[in-house]
Amino acid sequence: MQDFKAVCKDTVEKVRETFQYLSSKKYTTLAGTMAFFLVMSVVPFLFWLTILFGRLNIDYTRIFDLEIFKEVKDVLVFLRESAQSATAGASIVLLVTTLYSSTNLFYHMRRSGEIIYESGRRKGSLAVRLSALVLIFIVMLLLVLGVSLFILGNAFLRRILPSFVAQIAVYALFGVIAFALVLLLNLYICPYRIGVKNAVWGSLLTVLLGGLASFGFTIYTSFSSLEKLYGAAVFFILFLLWLYLLMICFVIGVIFNCYLLEKDKKLKMIHKKF
Repeated sequence: MQDFKAVCKDTVEKVRETFQYLSSKKYTTLAGTMAFFLVMSVVPFLFWLTILFGRLNIDYTRIFDLEIFKEVKDVLVFLRESAQSATAGASIVLLVTTLYSSTNLFYHMRRSGEIIYESGRRKGSLAVRLSALVLIFIVMLLLVLGVSLFILGNAFLRRILPSFVAQIAVYALFGVIAFALVLLLNLYICPYRIGVKNAVWGSLLTVLLGGLASFGFTIYTSFSSLEKLYGAAVFFILFLLWLYLLMICFVIGVIFNCYLLEKDKKLKMIHKKF
């Protein structure tokens, strides 16, 4: 009995320490900031994605058929259609401003990384903005490849596997693609150079938490009556809440990578002393 109480006490203490550490990194504030700039950047990003890769005729909406996108599918499809319609007869001014707007998320993501990793050295705004610009096109290419792989894999898996097993395999495939994207963002957000192995565990944690949060969000909305509270704006409110949850999962993953790096540095310092 005493051992059980000791285990419970130790568990509660570890949970408390974990939340204290997350709070010290301002995880909810940074997640809210990223969610805001994601909303501001998503249509300009889709605008350029359509310009560069629209002729490939890839049906991105196929990926929205997954259950985790159930409550936000309509908003995502609307944003994509808005971006597509804006490409018709786009002016130079629109091209430049949308390209700049697309960099906002990655720019502030990198600045958030400086806060999380408590970096004393800050790159100039122009350097960070240019790195965000380069990342935009890398992410676009990765998304095109990832969605193409998902569409092909989805059709293949559903053809050769029983329905339930195929569904699990499709989510596993989606998880692998999401992991690759999150890993890239974890490498970028760190203000100093780290290896892939230093970003793997936090990226994996983000994908797992993001999946659980998305499924939990779907279950929550199916039992709630948010339409009565928000009326016609309910779909946009749900979209914002979903993005905020995902950004919290992402920030937690980044902080976990930071924690592992700090722990590794402390161990190395101890070894040097002895």
